[in-house]
Amino acid sequence: MTREEAVAECRRLASEHPDAATHSWLPRELDGDDWTVAKVGLRAARPLATAQEAKPRPPQANDPRPPMWRDVGGPYGAA
Repeated sequence: MTREEAVAECRRLASEHPDAATHSWLPRELDGDDWTVAKVGLRAARPLATAQEAKPRPPQANDPRPPMWRDVGGPYGAA
């Protein structure tokens, strides 16, 4: 089969074949000038999952450091 014949066969299969809704046909080169038609199928789509709401984040905890370290930058920090 030549490349032109393979392309024509791909077009014919795409319009007439019962699997045309889920598959495609592509011309494929074998050796030198030999061509064939390859059937390419789509994988079955996974059903969509249900939507899940994100949990609200808990409130931010207060800083556990002593006030002197928190406000000044440490026991030896200068402001």
